[in-house]
Amino acid sequence: MSEQPYRLTVLACAASWLMVGLHAPVLHQLMHHGRNPGWAMLAAIALLAAAGVATLVALLKSAPGGGGN
Repeated sequence: MSEQPYRLTVLACAASWLMVGLHAPVLHQLMHHGRNPGWAMLAAIALLAAAGVATLVALLKSAPGGGGN
């Protein structure tokens, strides 16, 4: 992976996990207070987490400058 796509992947990974972290209070309400945040919010959190995992895997598989396997 060249340097520019690598940097964009790093930013996408960081942004995805930041957004998941910002939505953590919704998960707390769901698990500890029995409130229902709605399917749309749960789907959004799941999509953000999936994007975070996908970009993290991409980062682990490659290095800037094409040094990955």
